[in-house]
Order: sequence, then C-alpha cells, then structure tokens
Amino acid sequence: MKRLSAVLATGVLSACLAAGGPAAAGDLHDNTSHLGAHLEFRTVTWSSQGAAMRVMAPRGWPLVLTPEGQARFNAPGRPDVLTMGYRGDGALRPQLSSKVRALRGTPGLDLLVVDGHGRDDSASGELRYTWTPEVGEVRFVAYRYQGDDAYMVAGPLRDQHGLEAVLRTATLTGECS
Repeated sequence: MKRLSAVLATGVLSACLAAGGPAAAGDLHDNTSHLGAHLEFRTVTWSSQGAAMRVMAPRGWPLVLTPEGQARFNAPGRPDVLTMGYRGDGALRPQLSSKVRALRGTPGLDLLVVDGHGRDDSASGELRYTWTPEVGEVRFVAYRYQGDDAYMVAGPLRDQHGLEAVLRTATLTGECS
C-alpha cells in the first residue's frame, strides 16, 4: 500500500509539474476562472483491476486510462485535470498520513486540509493543498476519498472554485447523460 500511495502522490505531483508551466501572457491579468460556469457532465464507465468503475466527468474532457487503471480526464485547452482511481482496502487515516509524509518537504507546498476516517467501503476524507512551482502559477490540488475510491482535481489556483465543483459532481452517485 505504501508503494501505491507513493505512486499516486508522485503521479499527482508530476501532473502538476507538467501542467504548471509559465502562464500564458493573456492569463497574467485574468484573476477570474470560468471553469465550471458552463460545464456539462456525462457518466463514464470502465474496468479497473477487475472492478467496474464509474465517474461523472465534464463533457469534452477526454478519458485516458493509465497503466495503473486510473482514469484521467484533461480539460482541453486548460491545465485542469480530474482523476479517479482505486484507493485500496483498509483504514484511510494511515494511508492519508503516508501520503502527507511523502509530500512533506516539497518546496512550495502548503497543506490546507487533511482529514480522513473509516475503513474500506465506509472510509471518507479529503486532502487539499496548494503548490507553487519555481516557475509558473500556484496550483490547487484536492483529493476526495469515498470508500475504496480516490478522486483528485488539480489546476491553477484561480480555478479552485470550478475545480471544487467538478470534484463535487464527480463524486456524486448516480448517472447523468
């Protein structure tokens, strides 16, 4: 499980590094986010590690399955991402503690919320932080844990409210068209 946590933490930090390059000249004066203002969602299903997975993802954000079975949705033309994957069995709190230990010491990282309780299907929690790369704009990262599933959104800090809306919708149970 430590390996899975380290792989997930490394993957998120890598995704942030890749998308956290210098802001475009037009973005320097735009402090507002339009992410979420006109998003429509669809239900996406796939199989991962022998389990049927389902998430409500924004329309137009293409699905990419990683070799680890994680679903990744990238916003076209924006540095925003939604992922969903298998958290694993067991108690959430020790897994979350391990992830936080792996993140500590990362330059520019500021932990905002760390909360987790329960185990297996009854686990729930969240992890939110900002990360400031050496070059580029501040990134917002938020995880939500529900049962054995882990959801994550990441993007520029200016997109925080839109990303939180994407995360809330993604973690809803039920289906949309």
